[in-house]
Order: sequence, then C-alpha cells, then structure tokens
Amino acid sequence: MISNNELYDIMYDEAFRLKKAKAWRMLDDREIVAVRTMHDGTWFCTLMVDEYGYRNGICVYDEQSGVSVLRQIMDLELDEGREIYEQLELVLSHYGYIIGFASKSSITEDPVGAGTLDYCKRKKIRARGKNFYPMIKVLRPHHIPWKLETEADLRIVTAVMRVFGQMDDDFVWQNGGGTLERFDEKIAVPVFVENEDGSFRLGTMQLPRYRELEYSSPDWNDLQAARLKKVKKTSSVWLAECFLMMQCIAEGGDELAEGEHPEHAPFYPENLVVLDDATGSIVMMESSSEDADYEVILDKLCSVILSNGRPRQILVRTKRTEKFFKKLCRRLDIKLVLDEELLELKDLRDDFMSDMSGIDYMDAYDEDGCGTYDENLQPVDILDEDFEKKVNENFTRMVKSGVLSELPNSDFAAAVDFFLINDGLGMDVLEVMRKEYRRRRRERIIGMLKFGASSRGRRR
Repeated sequence: MISNNELYDIMYDEAFRLKKAKAWRMLDDREIVAVRTMHDGTWFCTLMVDEYGYRNGICVYDEQSGVSVLRQIMDLELDEGREIYEQLELVLSHYGYIIGFASKSSITEDPVGAGTLDYCKRKKIRARGKNFYPMIKVLRPHHIPWKLETEADLRIVTAVMRVFGQMDDDFVWQNGGGTLERFDEKIAVPVFVENEDGSFRLGTMQLPRYRELEYSSPDWNDLQAARLKKVKKTSSVWLAECFLMMQCIAEGGDELAEGEHPEHAPFYPENLVVLDDATGSIVMMESSSEDADYEVILDKLCSVILSNGRPRQILVRTKRTEKFFKKLCRRLDIKLVLDEELLELKDLRDDFMSDMSGIDYMDAYDEDGCGTYDENLQPVDILDEDFEKKVNENFTRMVKSGVLSELPNSDFAAAVDFFLINDGLGMDVLEVMRKEYRRRRRERIIGMLKFGASSRGRRR
C-alpha cells in the first residue's frame, strides 16, 4: 500500500496533461520509444489503439522479459500462427504497465478507479468527453493488471507520461519510434533519458536483443524422487501440456479487500493436462490453487505415477511444459521430447479453452466474424468487367490510403469478406490487410488485459 499521496497527485497531474496532449497520438502503434529513468531502469513503450483506430493509451514493457514479449508481439509472422489464448499468455509473461483512459462506469467497477475518482473529487475536476478518466495499472506475470503497488511504480508511469505528454510534432515526424518487422531484428529506438532535475534529453539506443522467456519449474525433493524411482517403468507414452488458465481465481474468494496487495489479487493458475498416447484418454488434469505454487499439481502427478507406473516417454509441445518436466524426467530416467507440431495437444487445448470461455478459438478473428469466410458468398464474376475493374481499383486505393485502421470491426469484416471472394486484387493489398488484421488482433489482446478481462475470482 502506497502512503505517499503527493506522488499519486503528481502522477494524476501528468495523466491529465497526457490526455490533453495531441502529438503523441500521431505515433504509429508499431513504433517503440524508450524511457530511461534515473533510478528505475529503462522501459519500452508502444501505443494502444482501440477498434476505431484511436490512440487511447500506452503499453510499457520492462527491459528483461518485456522486451522479448514486445519483440514477439511486433513480429507479424510469429503472430500469424498463434491462437488468441497463446498471445494472451505471452502478454501475461512480463512486468510492465498499462496507461489508458476509461469511462466513469468502467473505473467505478474497477479497483483502480477509487484513486482516480478521489483525485478528481479533491481537485474538483469534472468529466468532459469520452474515456475521460485515467486508468493506470501495473502488470505482473500471471496476474490481471492491478493497482500500483510501490512508489517505484508511481515514478515509472509518471516519467513515461511526462515524456509522451511533452512530445512535439517535430519529434513525431522527424524521429518517431523504432519499428520492428522481425523479432530478432537489430534496430535503434529513440530514448528519453532523465536528467537530475527531472527533465529529459533525447538520444538513441539499440533495442535489447531477444531472449528466450524463462519459465518456472517445480522443485522435486529427494524423498519424492526416490519414491517414484522405485515405481516400475512401463512402455506407455504420455502427451503433456502445461499452460495458464484464462479464467482468474482469487485467493480467499470473490471479494477483494480495499488496498489489497497485487500479489494477492486474482491470478491465472497453471494447468497440467496429460494424455495417454495409445488410447487418447486423459491420464490427469490439475490446476494450481495458489500463485506460483505447484504443490497440488505435483501431488496429483505423483499419485498418477504411483498408480500407473513411470511412462517410457513424455512428449510435450511447448517450452513451458518442457521446463516443467525436465528435472523429473532426468531423475526418473524418462525420455522427454519437445515436438511443437503435436496436433493432439493443440486440439485438446483449443477445445478446453473454448469450453471455458465460450469462445471458439478456431475462428479466424473474433465475435464479429472478422476474417471468416461465408460459404454462401460467391466470387464477383456476375458484374460487368469494366465495373468490376473500377470497384477493385477503388478498393485498392482505399486500402492503401490507410483508412482501414479507422474502420470499426464490422466494416473491416466486410472489407475482409470482399477481399476473400474477389480474386482480382493483388498481393500488395493482401499484405496491407494482413497487417491491419494482426494489429486488431493484437489490440484485442491488450484490450482483454486493460480492464482485467476474466478477472472475477471464484471461491475454492
């Protein structure tokens, strides 16, 4: 709990200055800008863009895991093969901040909102316009975005907002941010370096290189390992997948106490599913009941091995799962194989996540049907040839003009459908539409995080 109200007031002062400023909103959502603070490290920032193309906030990534997450998010080719839940899991793997603006109804229902409303009441600030109120949250791995927890959090977001709020047109048009195309690309980005007096000077720096994300693994004690080592080894092969559940749970029930520390806020529990390769049946499925605690999962796994014997081999699809089993397999002489093309596990996870959320993750886009193909639509060959040519020329001109980013999802869906049924459009149009499609997909993930989607805890 932060007791320094003065730091809070300074932060909200900067937030309202940021809202009034205009130049920063002209940055592209794929541009990266760094902010190097005096005492709290270097942070990397990109813009949040809503479904109407409006720049409504800033995502802030830390220098360690955050840069690797940011590099993967920016890579369109990597993004293309991921399901929505895989992207969300990726975004949940780093430290950072979300700086946005919301309506009064949104912040009233959110634990963060009390501080914002208190500031506005004390300063006698009245709401004007859409999404008037600042919504500022800290992002910790495997947690929903939550209230700022330390004075360092306040200093970092204040520094970021001060930098973006003071940006001018010259910076936006002459410098701008660095833009990634490939996750492993070497690029220079502008960096605003904090001076002792709190002002900032502009420089450049290399974006830190991509590093493989670090995943945690359970600690197997000697007693557990010795007991399992005595169990007979069988000829069976297991398929296993460890992943985050996309439904948060809270420690202690639904209601969260006012001022509760983020570590005790709702979190995304880890889940382990194991299949028998020969029969396709589920050997075990268990979730963690406490944050970063594998005890329940380990107890269940030990029980299964004691009952069924040690498998000869365990096949996994992700590096997260490989890290989970690595120590155990080494101590129990079980062959561990990483195969990212295990369709059985992917299909199982798709079905499992769809059942939990009610979302069909096999859909090409989202609930608006954006990017899906209607089999009842027919190619545009019934039109007059000259007329069809003019329609295609106008559509191509529209796409290349940049107007796609300003379309609501429903209109963009219509544009995608037009493209899918029309074979007279070029690859250059396809590339522009693909980028816009990926941008919207990425922003949907950020939007799910922004106000703590699936954040309501459940009693255990």
